[in-house]
Amino acid sequence: MAPVAAAVLPHPPLLVPELAGRAAPELDPLRAACHQALAAVVAAAGLAIVVGDGPVWGIPEPSAPGSFGPYGTDLQVTLPALTDLDLPALPPPARLPELPLSLAVAAHLLAGLDPPPAHLFAATVPDSLGPGAAAAIGRALAAATRDGSAGGGPAGLVVMGDLSACRTERAPGAFRAEAADFDASVSEALRTGKPGRLLDMDPAVAADLMVAGRVPLQVLAGAFEDEPPVHGRVLYEDAPYGVGYLVALLTAP
Repeated sequence: MAPVAAAVLPHPPLLVPELAGRAAPELDPLRAACHQALAAVVAAAGLAIVVGDGPVWGIPEPSAPGSFGPYGTDLQVTLPALTDLDLPALPPPARLPELPLSLAVAAHLLAGLDPPPAHLFAATVPDSLGPGAAAAIGRALAAATRDGSAGGGPAGLVVMGDLSACRTERAPGAFRAEAADFDASVSEALRTGKPGRLLDMDPAVAADLMVAGRVPLQVLAGAFEDEPPVHGRVLYEDAPYGVGYLVALLTAP
């Protein structure tokens, strides 16, 4: 059974207002969209599953810290208490002593929810995974929650991932005219409730366009594989500072 709801969120450090400085108000619409999507998933699900990019297929150790020190503030975050999932179809995950940026931003956003998730599972996936391997993780996550016993209720999925970092001349990467079309194809797949199309993303093209969220997005596609259509909404779509940020929400029709 697919998740009852899913959200796609970006993970720029600038979602932390202390890091944005004078530019903080520019990203208020993005922060509001992230909060709306995250709150919708947590409200619909007994178990929230957060997947972000990281160095390995891994899960955080209890109380693993995430630091925004490298980005200019001494703020540290932790995820709420974590739940284990039985994933026999997958290799044993590594244990992460620290949260990578994707999960640190997720922790920061989750801290703004009241109430927080009743149950939470978090994992990272490396950008070396191909579409098939990413989809297999999504299928395994869906299977682990199929009977509703994991976390005591239906599961919701949150995937953390930026799109292309080549959207404008201000971008971290060199401007690429094709980056906007790539990002638009991701947005269209989610807006139309067809996450399976995300498996069409070519790893080499995504890497060339500096797409940080390709693997988490393809995990999402695997979680919804062979399931009935879902309703998709895009809550935010823009490229401030030259990086594509997308906030989307998938729900049962």
